[in-house]
Amino acid sequence: MKTIKKVFIISISFFLLLGVVGCKKQRTLLKLGWMKYTADVNPSVRKFETPKRNTWKPRGERQIHKANEVMATRDIWRSRHGDAFNTDEITTAVGPVLELDWVANNDYFGAGPVVMDRKGDIYQSPKFPYDKAKLIKFDGQTGKILWKIFSEKIATGGSLPLVLDDPNNPGQEIIYHGTVSEVMALHPDGKIIYRKPTRGLSPLPEKITLRNLGSYHSYGPNYHPVMDALVAVTGDGRIWAFDRKTGNQTIETFQLPGAIAPLKADRKIPKAVKKLVDGDLKFMFDGAPDGYTFQHQVAIVLGEGVNNSNFFSIDQRTGALWLTATDLDEKDGKKDGISEYGAVYRVDVVPDNNGPYKWKFDIGATLSFKGGSASTASFRGDGKRGYVGDAFGNLIAYDYDGKIIWKLSLGSVESGNQIIASVTVASDNNEIFCVTRRDVFKIIDKGTKAEVAWRSKFDMYEDINSQFHQWNLLTALVTANGIAFHAGVGPSVKLFGGTPTFCPVKVGVGLLDRETGDVKWYADGGQRGNSTLSITVPTIDGGIIITHSPIRRAIARGIFGDRIHPVRGGLSKYSPKRIDIMLRDIAAAASDKTVRALEISQVQPEGTLADLKENKDLFNQARFVAPKAIKDGDMTEIQWQTINQNLMKVEANYTEWERTQKKEVLKNAVDILEEIVKGLTPVN
Repeated sequence: MKTIKKVFIISISFFLLLGVVGCKKQRTLLKLGWMKYTADVNPSVRKFETPKRNTWKPRGERQIHKANEVMATRDIWRSRHGDAFNTDEITTAVGPVLELDWVANNDYFGAGPVVMDRKGDIYQSPKFPYDKAKLIKFDGQTGKILWKIFSEKIATGGSLPLVLDDPNNPGQEIIYHGTVSEVMALHPDGKIIYRKPTRGLSPLPEKITLRNLGSYHSYGPNYHPVMDALVAVTGDGRIWAFDRKTGNQTIETFQLPGAIAPLKADRKIPKAVKKLVDGDLKFMFDGAPDGYTFQHQVAIVLGEGVNNSNFFSIDQRTGALWLTATDLDEKDGKKDGISEYGAVYRVDVVPDNNGPYKWKFDIGATLSFKGGSASTASFRGDGKRGYVGDAFGNLIAYDYDGKIIWKLSLGSVESGNQIIASVTVASDNNEIFCVTRRDVFKIIDKGTKAEVAWRSKFDMYEDINSQFHQWNLLTALVTANGIAFHAGVGPSVKLFGGTPTFCPVKVGVGLLDRETGDVKWYADGGQRGNSTLSITVPTIDGGIIITHSPIRRAIARGIFGDRIHPVRGGLSKYSPKRIDIMLRDIAAAASDKTVRALEISQVQPEGTLADLKENKDLFNQARFVAPKAIKDGDMTEIQWQTINQNLMKVEANYTEWERTQKKEVLKNAVDILEEIVKGLTPVN
């Protein structure tokens, strides 16, 4: 033992000498070496009080989302970013008190998120699975695998399915899935409606390279109301579609005009991470195409060597597609097969009188900007204004013609302030939520300009190491009772082009106060928590699902080794506790929205109807979670019966309002909801 201590002291002394007289690289190695052995990698989670009622309230006219018979509501997470506009907003609540419940399916790489049906069950398409499982269904309460659909060809995976309502069978749902190899539709029980080869796309290359990487990736379908079709985009910029009812190709495949983004073919992967490829990260490569390496995954994360590395929006009013991709090769001043400019494209679907199909794609507008983008194009409910982040820490708002309305800087990219993932667009108060590599920002769109309302205050852990940070990891999710998030604690290391890479040693999920940005609750994942490159996904019972694509934790594992728990594939569910408090939040959110519905009834009657409709989503959620509240002892059967009877009275008031527009009935609904809130509020 004394010998080990002696060697350790001599080693530290040697590194200290290097730090005094050595180069910058040596000093960096010194800091990492010192941190590796001295940092507390298991900091304590601070104690959180039971979350109080929200102080945030909806005010003034709201955004109204166009509904149709296959995407009637936003009460479940049915697509990659929740809905066709990529708003990352749901009409229901998450548990204000959460706890890691279960972890499942450790052998699959969850590069993409999951989607839900109304029973709360989960659908996932893992990336390059070892067994070529194309689509997997899980029991939402236990994580048990219910069924798998396999691919006979190479499994590209990661193409998220889409859950739509079945217009021919009210109350039923259909699961749609489309990859570069095949398309399918099936019932929730796994019974296949159709399964056909993808038409209009060339066969995949036999070997994956940095230059053909995009051809293997499709990010899943979105719903197109004009064609009644499912549309998808590949990483190499091809847009294709298939008929919702039959699975047949419905329009000529379209190629976006941009060249591939710059790539770094000689990027050095840290040795410590390389070692994990045959260890912790082996699940990433067991089913991968020939030639696939860790560097390919890094390139996809950074959007290198591809035309498109983001999802896309579809305007449910006009059918226009909005995509963030690369601009023309020559836009950067040299024609070399590489584009250093990004672009937002509006791709219209227009009649085709001369071709083999009824419709064709046509570029209707383009917004070009230097440096590309790491964010998905997202849109307001009216389809007239979109938002995207550029490569320099700016949030850009643009109109239907692709013209910039305003630009807002969130800080330097070097400080980790480039906008990533998707800009979250709320229905209320002109609020927008942006995530960077470290923070969540609340932005207010004031028409011709925008202002930062708050920057998140992540303080989940106590007494952390001086070189550690508490940073954000994923998209901000707008719920009825706050902003759900996925974050963690750990160091930031400059890798992959010099940008700060957050390497969490511990991760979890929580809820931000929508008014202040403060952390209201945080559930640490403990020894089973893993990070993701995906999206914070809500469940119908108020939980949060995190799929495991733990690249950032792998880097942390490379630094700290066995001092932190292993990285694993699969998915985690954080489930609500204290469901009585969740029911209080549901009633409070419905009350606040009813108050606003009454206020705007004369100036925006359609907004009033939208509010009351969304409140019914909340009431349905309350009925969904009530049995567990009773089972867990959060309330008695008699208490729930009283609450449910009151909810039925509120619904009757809403029906009366739609018939008579009498203000008294909505005021009465508010009084009933406030009584529910009062009865469920803990006495201090």
